[in-house]
This record gives sequence, structure tokens and C-alpha cells, in this order.
Amino acid sequence: MDIDLLKTFVEVNRTRHFARAAENLFVTSAAVSARVKQLESQLGVHLFIRQRGNLRLSLEGERLLPHAETMIAAWARTVHEVQLRPEVDARLALGSTPGIWLLSLQERLAEIRETTPEIAIQAEGHSSEELVGKVMNGTLDLIILYDPPTSTDLTSVKIGELKLGLAASVEGEKLNEAITQNYVYVDWGTAFANFHAKRFGESVVVGLQVNMASIALEILSRSSGAAYLPSSQIASNDFLHAVKGAPSYRRGIHASYRESSERLDTITTILEQVKDLSV
Repeated sequence: MDIDLLKTFVEVNRTRHFARAAENLFVTSAAVSARVKQLESQLGVHLFIRQRGNLRLSLEGERLLPHAETMIAAWARTVHEVQLRPEVDARLALGSTPGIWLLSLQERLAEIRETTPEIAIQAEGHSSEELVGKVMNGTLDLIILYDPPTSTDLTSVKIGELKLGLAASVEGEKLNEAITQNYVYVDWGTAFANFHAKRFGESVVVGLQVNMASIALEILSRSSGAAYLPSSQIASNDFLHAVKGAPSYRRGIHASYRESSERLDTITTILEQVKDLSV
């Protein structure tokens, strides 16, 4: 099956618009329409339900979508492997959440390139849900995230720990002041939210809520306030001061992979490189 047909199908679904899909694929709208019709003809089904001002997948289109995405990813990996440099012996697709990448994994990736140049790394950032789906269907070989997946088809190992502490941009700020005056709540997930509610209850006055530590860090660098941040960031930024008496929070970092993966030896090598990952 022509990969371009599948790419067009996926892009039309993503944009829900033939003209926008055409712009993103650098082809004409007529070409997009022709590709979709050709794919529908090959499969003998209608992939989209077209209504005035509305375009959505048919039941058959919904069934095709995950397979199309897997086939596109598999083709991309095939092309990459064929084009590997002579000195590269293996490749591995590594995925993690944007937060983990920014906080520590990107630095570790630079070390991996230095110590294992014979392995070509394809690095991706996705949500936890997307990561699990991609490692399950083989699009990714190894994923790193906070909470290990519950699937019995995956093997998970703890490779590190996230350590959070309450830091303020004003030195000597007391705990009750930190959580009621210009407090920035960083969303560290459900487990942290439960910890936060249990420790502080309704005494917290949230001035701003963000889902990335980098945003909170930027805010505290420019104005007074407090937030729960990784201990490594607190230690490395002079404008941050640990709030005395504030409870700390720890959360494991896990690596997950398929035991049946054909790249198990490469996965094992990379696992050795990312162990003891602390944030």
C-alpha cells in the first residue's frame, strides 16, 4: 500500500479539512481528494463522513487510523535504518514526557551520544498515554515516564526519582506565607495533587496554575512567589530559596519496554545509560 495515501488520510483526519491538509502536505486539494478516494477504493469502504462544515471519520476510518499511524512510523524507521551511517550498529526509538526531557533526560541523551556512538537514537516527546500506546504498537522501543504502565505486556523498572521541594524567590519566607502569597501551583500529576491536598488542604491560595516547571521558574525569576520545583533546580538557581518546614515530595521515574522487542539488547544498553536518573 502506498504510504503517501496513508499519510494523506492521517493528515486529513488531523486537520479535519482537505485544503489545510493539502497545505501541510505541499500538494493541491485535488491531489488530497484523489488520494483519499484511491485509498477508499483499495479498501472498499468510506473513510470519512462528509457533512456541510463537518468532516469526521467513519467507523471504518476509526478502525484504520491506528494501523495507518503504525505503518507510517514503521516505514519511517525502515528508511532510517537503511540510511544508517556505516559506524552505527543499531538504533533505538526513545520516548518520554516533555517535562522529563526538559528536566534531565536531554542532558543524559547528550552523554549517551558520547558513550555509545554506535547506537542511533530517535528521541520523541509525548504525553504518558501516547507513550504507552507507541511502545505497545512498536513505534517506540523504550519509554521513560513517572508512573509505570499497568499493562502486563510491558516490563517496567524504576530508574530514578523526582524530588520536589517548596522554593520561594524571597529568602526566609515562612511556609504559611509561601502557600498564600503569590503561590504558583505546578501540576505534577494526580499523585502530587493528592499529596498537596493532604498536606495543605484548603489553606493554599493559588495565584497561578501551570503545567510546566519551566514556566514557574521563569515567573519566580522575575517576581516574588513560591512553587514546588525539582530539588536540582532549587540548588542550581541562586534566586530560589528552600522554604523551611515545607514537606517534600518524591516520585519514581520508570522505564518501560516490551520484553519481546527485537531490540532488547540495545534497550538493555540504553537502560544502563539512563539509570540513576534524578530530577
